[in-house]
Amino acid sequence: MKFRVERICRSDSMSAIPLEKVRFDLARSCDSLRSKGYEVESHELYLVTKVGSLDVTVYGSGRVLVHPLNDKTKAKELAETIFEALVPE
Repeated sequence: MKFRVERICRSDSMSAIPLEKVRFDLARSCDSLRSKGYEVESHELYLVTKVGSLDVTVYGSGRVLVHPLNDKTKAKELAETIFEALVPE
């Protein structure tokens, strides 16, 4: 999946945004992430997991928010790993 990584203005967060329109099934994505060893909190509109000391929020639209992080390369690598585990609608 192609996506762009942006630093969120005035914060120590990075956002990975898919370049093509996509929707993820959050319930099935939650199960997929758990099967890969992630601890996941499921909410109606998003999922939250931790990768080390980083909080990762995944939205149904495919947007992935990583906090605290200011490293674009690391954000890209992390987003690629998360996207591989997500289940499209």
